[in-house]
Amino acid sequence: MENLDNSATELEDKARFIINEGDFVSRSDFRHLEISLYRLYGESIEIWFETKKEQVLKINYMRGHEFDPYLKHLKTIGVN
Repeated sequence: MENLDNSATELEDKARFIINEGDFVSRSDFRHLEISLYRLYGESIEIWFETKKEQVLKINYMRGHEFDPYLKHLKTIGVN
């Protein structure tokens, strides 16, 4: 159980850093998910947040990966 707590805390810390230091691009809501897209140091990053539990589920670093199909309707205006 302690590993799960440490993992959740680590995700929260990473997400907080990305939110504070990165540039917000767009957000998508899907049921109880809030998926935010940020740019940090020229890299696109997704932050998956579970609104019902109020916790970060995962962080996807998009380098070399396609965007998630749930995000296909996001507008990435202003992203170079």
